[in-house]
Amino acid sequence: MNFPPYQTALDWSPILAESGGRIDVVAILVTPDERYLVQLRDDKPGIFFPGFWGGFGGAVEAGETAEQAVIRELQEELMFTPHNPVRFTELALPIKSLEIPLLVKVFYEIKITEQDMLRMDQKEGADKKLFKIDDLMRQPKIVPWDCWGMMLHARRHSVLKREMAP
Repeated sequence: MNFPPYQTALDWSPILAESGGRIDVVAILVTPDERYLVQLRDDKPGIFFPGFWGGFGGAVEAGETAEQAVIRELQEELMFTPHNPVRFTELALPIKSLEIPLLVKVFYEIKITEQDMLRMDQKEGADKKLFKIDDLMRQPKIVPWDCWGMMLHARRHSVLKREMAP
């Protein structure tokens, strides 16, 4: 049985306005053979998880949707315009130790090809690399919520117990 992709989202606006939180997007860039393209984050002060592997993406700006944000972020970071972002899942992180009281991560599945990767020109981050999910999980430094989103995506058929739409 096929189910439609996840397209609805909670309206986080009232909670975010009250808490002072924000929404970030994460691109799950995946090849047909199930490898994930991730970035090695810059190792500089002022960014979360410097020197860690993580997904491409960033904060949703005022007046834009999460889908618009993931497209903009990929254009800024990789000079790449995705034509197929599909909302996969989201995760709310009420972590008191962060400077942001509530962080909502919205994950988008974006299927990429070898040709897409050849056209990418990385403008942010120290490096980028394709990983099979098990190799990615073995990295000593990986952004924890990005790890969760990509692991859930990689295991979606068994974890979610249903077939995702192609």
